[in-house]
Amino acid sequence: MEQHSRIFILFFFVCFFFFLSPIQLCHCFSVQMNVTVGEGLIEKACHFTPHADMCQASLQMDPNSGQADMEGLAVIALKVALENATDNSRHISQMLNNSTLDPFIEQCLSDCVEQYWDSIDQIEDALAAIAGKDYHDVNDWVKAAIANSETCEQGFTEKPGYESMVTQRNVVFKQLCLNALSITQHLQ
Repeated sequence: MEQHSRIFILFFFVCFFFFLSPIQLCHCFSVQMNVTVGEGLIEKACHFTPHADMCQASLQMDPNSGQADMEGLAVIALKVALENATDNSRHISQMLNNSTLDPFIEQCLSDCVEQYWDSIDQIEDALAAIAGKDYHDVNDWVKAAIANSETCEQGFTEKPGYESMVTQRNVVFKQLCLNALSITQHLQ
């Protein structure tokens, strides 16, 4: 065992002094640190997303994320966005039960429910596209879902003096979708 350690140390020094510049040595160690599954991959996948903290928190909530590869993390990110869209649709539908709503606000909320129903369908289509490894379609479906939440938000601006009652929900949904898009980019 001691002889193996000496050989390894000798090999390391020979590589360091004769063959590898410091930059190449760093590259050698970074290749060894390449992560393909687990918590390290979550950090790597979320590092370049626009909302990294939200990305890590949402992926780590899924019990399967620790064993997931990059495609698995993309699926989890899309499922989180799908759950959010479903929750938003349900919440906005409950808001419509208020009988004292201004007719314009009621119409805006009704439009938002429809937009989120479409978003749910589009995220489901994106999940099917990932399963078929059609990553271009994933991007198209998720971008369409984002556009729906933006349409929901913009509806409230069509009449002066009104503000959206669901801005924060629209923002969070868009952030989740943008994170999913960024992770999907690593699959292409």
